[in-house]
Amino acid sequence: MPTVITPLARTGSPLAPGEPPAPPDAGGAGALAEVGIPPVLHFEHGLPGFPEARAFALEPLGPALAPFARLQSLDQPGLGFTVVPPGLLFPDYRVEVDEDWASRLGLRAPEDAKVLVLVTLRPGQAPTANLLGPLVVHRRSGRAGQVVQVDSGYGVAEPLVGASA
Repeated sequence: MPTVITPLARTGSPLAPGEPPAPPDAGGAGALAEVGIPPVLHFEHGLPGFPEARAFALEPLGPALAPFARLQSLDQPGLGFTVVPPGLLFPDYRVEVDEDWASRLGLRAPEDAKVLVLVTLRPGQAPTANLLGPLVVHRRSGRAGQVVQVDSGYGVAEPLVGASA
């Protein structure tokens, strides 16, 4: 049976009981740590289309752009993606993780996982999010994978809620 992850619809603190929140900082890194996302993510087989890019730093874009962040390749300079935890923008979004993915990422419970979605920015167009292929991250180890949501009805270019061109 697949594990269902419902990303939180707030930027509050989905920390495990007894886990201290990260200290706040002016650059916004604390905001990412507060939602339980490690600063370096490890993709065992890279991302689709980028098999050699396996380690990525998660870099906040600053307080004005929070909760958006940059997923910057540590293996291929110049390769990076804009990402966001989807809960604020898509409050009804649900991610299913099958047993194979759960095992590969070391997920034992839904609380072990955090979700990011890739954001596409094009000049003159509203930004979109890839809800079909979310990035599922083990909140402690940083192991991650792009887990395609087969038969979900989600698309690769869903308009961001409230976004305008």
